[in-house]
Amino acid sequence: MHPNWQDNLHLYCEQNSSPEPSFLKDNTSFAWLRTFNPRQLSGKLQGQLLSMLVSIKNPKTILEIGTFTGYATACLTQNASPNCEIHTIEADAEIAFKTKSFWNNYPFMNKVQFHVGPALEVLPTLNIQPDFIFIDADKLNYMNYFNACLPILRSGGIMLFDNTLWSGKVLDANIRTKDKDTINMHLFNQEIAECTSWQTVLLPIRDGLTAIVKN
Repeated sequence: MHPNWQDNLHLYCEQNSSPEPSFLKDNTSFAWLRTFNPRQLSGKLQGQLLSMLVSIKNPKTILEIGTFTGYATACLTQNASPNCEIHTIEADAEIAFKTKSFWNNYPFMNKVQFHVGPALEVLPTLNIQPDFIFIDADKLNYMNYFNACLPILRSGGIMLFDNTLWSGKVLDANIRTKDKDTINMHLFNQEIAECTSWQTVLLPIRDGLTAIVKN
């Protein structure tokens, strides 16, 4: 986890939120033991928000782009209704294999359909109309993911993008002119916020979480 995401205010919020389920603690340990970049893991506070939003929205179909070790996947699944259809896409075949093997020990995750491959290639094969989408994958494709997902997102559906504050670099005008990843994220944030066809809010949770509701 980036140190800026774990300041005293963030820790206070975590300490005064519901306890983290044991299966998420197990997944965190798994990520640190079995992956090269465990900092990609979703955190407790963000995970609980995802779980709560699923409870409120009660979606019929959930789509996740960027599974990693499935921490967020489990949060999305935890409060989903028994009839909810859940799809998650991971581009890295090795990570996908490890992740699916880990979650085989948790029956409540059996309803999740794991897909392996580039999301922009997998998406057209799914034939789904999600009403809840969570995206935490390669950031340079964020606009491409948005453009691919918006047409299939149901009216009133919610789409969430992780890491949109990009470790705070989007606030630095100097970095925004030199670093291509920061430039890309800043432009994404601006373009998403300017359109009136959907409602957008960028939340300062962890590394930034942008929520979009389709009109």
